[in-house]
Amino acid sequence: MSGLSILVILMMICALCAFGLRSYKKSLLAFWAQTGILIAIFYTLASTYEASELYSWAKFAFLSKFLLIPAIIYFLISYAGFENEDEPIGGFFVSPFITLVLSLAFAVALANVFANFALIKDQIALIGGGFVFMVGIFGFIFRKSFVKQILAYCTFENGIHLTLALTAYDAHELVELGIMTDAIFAVIIMVALAFRFNRVFNTLDTTKATDLRG
Repeated sequence: MSGLSILVILMMICALCAFGLRSYKKSLLAFWAQTGILIAIFYTLASTYEASELYSWAKFAFLSKFLLIPAIIYFLISYAGFENEDEPIGGFFVSPFITLVLSLAFAVALANVFANFALIKDQIALIGGGFVFMVGIFGFIFRKSFVKQILAYCTFENGIHLTLALTAYDAHELVELGIMTDAIFAVIIMVALAFRFNRVFNTLDTTKATDLRG
């Protein structure tokens, strides 16, 4: 098994941990590790396939995804004072299993499609990109916590970036900079909403906002 394949598998595991761990700080640590692995994948792809554009992607990802975004989310966790997530839809054991099975199934199907026009035709990496993306999608479906939904957004965005690195790494670096800038502002907005929500309802569990139900 190649070094790239090992990195992709580790990224998939970290994505599932960020989804499934109950502790907010451990989930954030899993996302942080996931992003570090993504950066390592960018460097590996750049050197293996002479895709020099990915060096810039790695630098942008380090500044935004590895440093800034985790710091913003950590500030939310520390300020709110909640350490653990309330029990999610499907429970702490069932929902990760369902997410694992369905994400893998969708990822294999998506990889077969993307392989037709990918610039870098690495099957495991293509499956990994789709898997991480789908874990993020299921995070929105199964997780009720603001923190977990922010992490879900960041996770599926990591999946998108891995897939883009394989299919369109020759895009201008300003495109990548624009995508990552959008991600930063999206996280800032979601964190601001979480602060407001916590101030009003004294919780980060979105299902507790019964006053908003019509």
